[in-house]
Amino acid sequence: MQLQGKVALVTGAGGGIGRAVVAAYLEAGASVVGFDRVAQEDAPGDPRRYRHVVGDVAEWADNRRAVDCAIEAFGGLDILVGNAGIYDDRFSFGDISGEALAEGFDQLFSVNVKGYMLGVHAALPALRERGGCVVFTSSISGRHAGFGGALYVAAKHAVNGLTRQLALELAPLVRVNAVAPGYVETGLQAPPDLTAKGAVPPPDPKRMLLGFLAAPSDIADAYVFLASGKSARNITGTILEIDGGSALRGPGA
Repeated sequence: MQLQGKVALVTGAGGGIGRAVVAAYLEAGASVVGFDRVAQEDAPGDPRRYRHVVGDVAEWADNRRAVDCAIEAFGGLDILVGNAGIYDDRFSFGDISGEALAEGFDQLFSVNVKGYMLGVHAALPALRERGGCVVFTSSISGRHAGFGGALYVAAKHAVNGLTRQLALELAPLVRVNAVAPGYVETGLQAPPDLTAKGAVPPPDPKRMLLGFLAAPSDIADAYVFLASGKSARNITGTILEIDGGSALRGPGA
């Protein structure tokens, strides 16, 4: 029960890694507010310790509303998990129209970067009050080319930079770290303008270095670890890569 008595807000909680993190946090003893753009009928754990907020992470007012929900329902906020994200299907930069590129940039960076900034800013007073922490979802694309298209790779590099800058600025009261998964079966989707025809499919699990393709539950405990005030109290500004060795072989693995 590493998070006993803690309160967490998880964005992108409706599926994939976000839903797995919610379940792991509940199991670890936390109370959780899930924040997602779609309604959620079933709580992934004890419903007495879970609330769900429907909204857009790219909207300031929706982020404030999610933070207020955590404070009103559970008395405060200790952990913010910035996780909501969209993909770009590894679109071909030279083949896309300028109009589609401009629209895709606004859509992807609004969710994958601006959404993280707004979430932290909205949560900051509450996190400072309780000596809390932030955990972002980065990606193998935050350090390596080829696992996404130009927009996704650029956005995840931005998340890594944001993690380090906020860790510097918000210390000593608030720790800021990120988890950087490799291939994970999450169903991450791209905006319509960036949905590539014949996009590169997920790798064959048999070709993965460890012989399997990770599920969200294989990643979730890393978020518990980084949020633990006991186990990770001396960790900030760190990008924790959990890629199954994919970076060793490259995007063709």
